[in-house]
Amino acid sequence: MKGVVLVSFFVVAVSAHSLLEQDGIKFQSFKLEHGKTYQNPAEETARFAIFRDNLRSIERHNARYEQGLETYTQGINKFADMTHAEFKAMLKLQYRGKPAMKSTKNFELPKEATVPDSIDWREKNAVTEIKNQGFCGACWAFAVTGTTEGAYAIKTGNLTSLSEQQLIDCALEMNIGCQGGQLEENFPYIEEYGLESEADYPFEGTDGTCRYDSTKVVTYVSSYVAFNGSEDKLKEAVGTAGPVAVGIDADYIQLYESGIFSDSDCNPKALDHAVLVVGYGTENGTDYWLIKNSWGASWGESGYFRFLRGVNQCGIQADNTYPII
Repeated sequence: MKGVVLVSFFVVAVSAHSLLEQDGIKFQSFKLEHGKTYQNPAEETARFAIFRDNLRSIERHNARYEQGLETYTQGINKFADMTHAEFKAMLKLQYRGKPAMKSTKNFELPKEATVPDSIDWREKNAVTEIKNQGFCGACWAFAVTGTTEGAYAIKTGNLTSLSEQQLIDCALEMNIGCQGGQLEENFPYIEEYGLESEADYPFEGTDGTCRYDSTKVVTYVSSYVAFNGSEDKLKEAVGTAGPVAVGIDADYIQLYESGIFSDSDCNPKALDHAVLVVGYGTENGTDYWLIKNSWGASWGESGYFRFLRGVNQCGIQADNTYPII
């Protein structure tokens, strides 16, 4: 009997060592793919421990997905060495839960307009390439430029990448650069000063000194629309006007990989990340929002993700805005 117990312990020890070795190989691949470096061996050891915890969580989640208990998959991405608390602290949309500004136009569905059952503005040349905000907390700037890029492309037929860095450096009355910012509050600035192109005022990933040049402005906006409280209105706006900037609670999409995200733990009143709704549709009877993120093309579905539509997933209907050109 004693021999059997010793063999059992040996098998467990070998299995644990094998798993540790496999995790180490995955961690090395993760670091290489995402350019991860750490200050010292102690930090690397700590990050490896966090990575392993996240890896086990991913495996448990995906096992539930295979059983039909989850609607999306998780995977190793650039946030896999961060704790949930660290990831949450990185999100920087400053949502105040306030009503739309007085100067804002309310959304009204145009007379005789037809709202399509599905739409993808990427197919209509109204969405620029996936961008990467890095660790600059300027999601708000990417969402604002994204909806403005869409409006400009729909109006003129020219799709032009616009400058987030200009907003980070110059629109400081309502934002604090890489430390966070607002959504619709930026449009009065764009009405007055306009936006330069990404090419002329490129993203640097950090706060800088304003270098605005009025001779390089690509577009101004004439007004803007802000609304909340209805996914039906959001569908009408996206379906008829173009891509719409929205705020969400992004705490639980850290390890998202693919599928239609659904999580009841999201807080619809705690919006901390800004993204761009570029379409909507239905897959196997399940309605979803198609959303452009600003975390690079290696995250999610080539930089995009999908949200369950019709349940106010993560507060998606609470803070919606787009400009008029």
